[in-house]
Amino acid sequence: MQIKQISFYHDFQCVGAACSVNCCRGWKVPIDNAMYLKYITEKGILGALLRCSIEKKEDITAFRSTLHGCPFWGFDRLCKIQKKHGTAYMPAVCRQFPRQLYNLDFFCEETLYLACPEAARLFLISALEDKSFDFTITEGEVEYEVNTTNDDKEFLDYLLQSRMELISMLRSGIAYNNMAILDYGQSAQKACLAQKALPSPKDFISDGYYQIDCKTINTLLFNGFYHPSLRTISPFLYQLCKKYIWQFYYQFQFNPVTADKKLLQLKENLYQKIPELDHLLNRYYEYYLYTNFLDIFEDYSFSKHLLYGIVKTHLLWVFIALFAKNKKQITIEELAKIIAVYERRSPQMEGAVPFCGSFFN
Repeated sequence: MQIKQISFYHDFQCVGAACSVNCCRGWKVPIDNAMYLKYITEKGILGALLRCSIEKKEDITAFRSTLHGCPFWGFDRLCKIQKKHGTAYMPAVCRQFPRQLYNLDFFCEETLYLACPEAARLFLISALEDKSFDFTITEGEVEYEVNTTNDDKEFLDYLLQSRMELISMLRSGIAYNNMAILDYGQSAQKACLAQKALPSPKDFISDGYYQIDCKTINTLLFNGFYHPSLRTISPFLYQLCKKYIWQFYYQFQFNPVTADKKLLQLKENLYQKIPELDHLLNRYYEYYLYTNFLDIFEDYSFSKHLLYGIVKTHLLWVFIALFAKNKKQITIEELAKIIAVYERRSPQMEGAVPFCGSFFN
């Protein structure tokens, strides 16, 4: 099997107890069947704790969630299971995170999920130093399952070429929110439905940009992203959401024009602290294409995935700006933390994307 690994894949090392946003809190930890069979036969006190901590709901077997986080996350911020039996005894999702292992049957792509602050820090270093996110290619056997039901190699090759062209456009100066990207997505979507020849992203040029105002942000925020439960799941992200609600959402209810002007001013203030903001956002969208664009191979939804990446990138700077508003400067470590908590929650707003643009006809 051909295995393609993102440029900084092997630079990652878990920082353990020093992690600013531990992955043992805020998520339900699913347990694969092989580990489940081991856990229910484990002897001693650990075995009793394992059996008491496992719950089965429908088709999901997982550890019970607690306010503290995973029941095996100790007060030393380390995993009790790992300390006793080693990494091999942990659930598969814990062993793999933050590695994204994508088996397309014809080849595999291995990247890092930016929901981990250390992975986000490595991304930021590469992005700000303008290093390439190219894949290195090796060959070997993989243990993880195929992630797609599609076997159309010709379409997959087209997607790979289109991704390369989109990234080339970004690297040559096209902004992540340029309408050329969405125009291409809409054209490719229609061509798929009509079973016609698929277009090239390079054929699209535009002077327009996809505009996101407070109304759009409100739609994204209150259709899956924000929930009062964030107060315990992700206190840091909860505080950022509350800042937006108090400073912009309520203002929008009384005077939308004033709220939008405040949003523009918020971004202008952020440029003073991060002059390379536009470059960083472009690199973030570029990395999104590396990690998510091939999802189109499964659902053929060009418009949805390209627009989701744009609104996701836009909303990221909003959270960065809210955090940085009363600070003189912002560090890479702080940026990495914001990206990590944001990445953990951002998939929840994907369902709201069709309400953010007329690109789905």
